[in-house]
Amino acid sequence: MKREDIALNDTWDLSLLYVNSQQFEQDLTQAQTLLNTIIQQQGHLCDTLDHFKSYLRQDEQLDRLLSKLYCFAHLLCDVEPNNAQGQTMLAQVMSLYQQAQEKLTFVELELMDHETMILDYLKDPHLENYQYKMHTLFRQKEHILSKEMEDILAKVNQIANTGEDVFDALRLEFEPVEVHGKMEFLNQATLNQFLKNEDPRVRKEAYEHFFKEYQRYENVFASTLSSTMKKDAFFASMRHFDHALQASLFQDDVPESLFFKILDMANRQYRPLFHRYNAFKKKYLQLENMYNYDLSVPLVKEKEHHYTIDECFDIILKTVEVFGSEYVNIIQKAKNERWIDYYPCVGKRDGAYSSGCYDSVPYILTNFIGDYHSLSTLIHELGHSVHTYLSNAYQAPHNASYRIFVAEVPSTLNELLLMQYMLDHASSKQEKAYLLYTLLEECVGLIFRQPMFADFEYRLHTMAEKNQPMSSKIITDLYLKLNQDYYGPDVKMSPYVGCSCYYVPHFYYNYYVYKYTLGMTIALALAERILKKDQQQIDRYLSFLKSGGSMSNLDLLKKAGVDPLDDQLYQDAYHYFETTLSQLEDMMKEV
Repeated sequence: MKREDIALNDTWDLSLLYVNSQQFEQDLTQAQTLLNTIIQQQGHLCDTLDHFKSYLRQDEQLDRLLSKLYCFAHLLCDVEPNNAQGQTMLAQVMSLYQQAQEKLTFVELELMDHETMILDYLKDPHLENYQYKMHTLFRQKEHILSKEMEDILAKVNQIANTGEDVFDALRLEFEPVEVHGKMEFLNQATLNQFLKNEDPRVRKEAYEHFFKEYQRYENVFASTLSSTMKKDAFFASMRHFDHALQASLFQDDVPESLFFKILDMANRQYRPLFHRYNAFKKKYLQLENMYNYDLSVPLVKEKEHHYTIDECFDIILKTVEVFGSEYVNIIQKAKNERWIDYYPCVGKRDGAYSSGCYDSVPYILTNFIGDYHSLSTLIHELGHSVHTYLSNAYQAPHNASYRIFVAEVPSTLNELLLMQYMLDHASSKQEKAYLLYTLLEECVGLIFRQPMFADFEYRLHTMAEKNQPMSSKIITDLYLKLNQDYYGPDVKMSPYVGCSCYYVPHFYYNYYVYKYTLGMTIALALAERILKKDQQQIDRYLSFLKSGGSMSNLDLLKKAGVDPLDDQLYQDAYHYFETTLSQLEDMMKEV
């Protein structure tokens, strides 16, 4: 489908940001002027209370302008990648971002040098809500270097992501797969379909054809991955952290004990539940030998059903009505005001996301095809967008933005509530069994597989920090061993499993994946309470959504009514998985 063939109402309305290119250029010019103005104030940001207030206003305005400009340009390019004007706009914004990053290195140093003075300024009632922003800055004091060193690191940062850039640039081509005597095209999207094929030969051939290409270029991928780990270790060391994990967790303001608690719960205490699930699959599929590439074969076939966009919203609005009228009205606004770009088209970015800034609506990109996954993806992204909308509505700009650490909670919770709604309204045992199976698969990906990824990432970072060799054999042997432990005794490993680590982009994101586990764990615990119509819990959750980034991540989650350091949270989440598995085991006897 070409973009011009899509109805206007099914595309997002970027005129809510800029009506024309002249408006964009005006903001770009204003941002450049503000940047120059702040630069000229070097050495005088804190001279007086009025000087400090003026700096805060200018900094906030610059940040809002840059965010708005970037938001417009990247949204435009994601749906029209061949739009030359859009690409130029995006390049202009990124260039200005880079200028700001390089030329404003003095700001943090200057503010830190005047910590006592600023703390006194913050007693002014007009600056009261800057307390957390300044606290966040001052806690980094021991990790900020001299201006000369900060300038050097800013320049090094431009070339430090070479490993990730090479990974993103590599485009592999794969041998086709024979299906019913016909050679079928293989890529990332079709691989997932081939792995669901009932013919074990097709599954094996697809998996091997795909990952043998990664094996073919294994030394290249090993270099990209090891360079990323070394980069993280380098920056952590330069900023006086003991290791990369400490540096990453410091930015999220959470203790290292949380990371290892998540790994312990998933990789040791509750992993037998995952092994039980795999044993159930092997028995039900009647496989004498079950390989890792057999695990995507659906235990229950999806009931053919196509949802229109209007039908999706009818279901979504009924699902979230437990949160009250304000939440419901925001979702209605998303539909009526064209926040969403729905359908796939030539050149459009794959996948889905929610993206916006303080001065925009929280836009949503999807590739809607009308199946259950499309419905689930839509309510997931709406969870993000409502979170952003409420944060922007109830917080000042400098306190509105929240971290990925808490971002996956609202989206994942929405998916779980949708699942329960669909289970409650299932028309047959087969449909209910399919939904339970889908829920288990989602849980496996987030509360079992992601912690295994996190363990692998931690071990690679440790190698980098100890200057140990990181050849492809060392990397792939480690990944193979972790997968063998992860899947358990009922699953055999393909010889290509080791090289499949080179396929995972999240290994380039510096301790990102464990946050998915935390998001799902918290969502599972919250879902059970919210489904009981616990109004106090619902109010606490809505208060969390409205709090944006106005306090630490742990305090935000505690405000929502959960403590990620409490073992009970994980017991509740994994009990949810166990209960769902037991339900499916019983139901499959009747389907």
